Amino acid sequence: MDFDRKRWDERWAAAPDSVAATPPDVISAHPELLDVIPAAGRALDIACGPGAQALWLAERGLAVTALDVSSVAIDRLTRAGQPHGHRLRADVWDTDEGLPPAFNDLALILCQRYRSPVLYGQLVSRLRVGGVLILTVLSAVGLEGQPGAFHAPAGELIDAFNRGGVGVLLHDEANGQASIVVRRER
Repeated sequence: MDFDRKRWDERWAAAPDSVAATPPDVISAHPELLDVIPAAGRALDIACGPGAQALWLAERGLAVTALDVSSVAIDRLTRAGQPHGHRLRADVWDTDEGLPPAFNDLALILCQRYRSPVLYGQLVSRLRVGGVLILTVLSAVGLEGQPGAFHAPAGELIDAFNRGGVGVLLHDEANGQASIVVRRER
């Protein structure tokens, strides 16, 4: 935990200070998905980094809580999110402890380039019926070179989320990334 926090604090301290609202890459690549992304309700952005996607969700009208292990990233997002007021809250949280218990009945959960298979079941159970999960992880599929410890094996996301009560809206694996967008059906 402390190693991760220190590593990410150092990375974000060396990055440019400005943060601009940006949709997740999978939404940019598949703009038809905008129709299924809620524009109201509560959202959770897990491993948010400096929060470009959290800002984008807040601009869509969602009440966003963004979590990251890095206090540097959370400080940047807190400053950038001030114009959004109550619609954006950013907190330091280590997902090695799971997800905070207060987050249930969510309209949307976003998790970009952070892989934690032990959280997959929690992600769906925290959504309200009709809620949407957007998850992108590093993948061994289409990767040039050897996959590392954080790369998902082929099929991990579809195997984890293609089950009863969940509708898969998009699944894509290529170029060293895997993305899935699902809706909780019951």
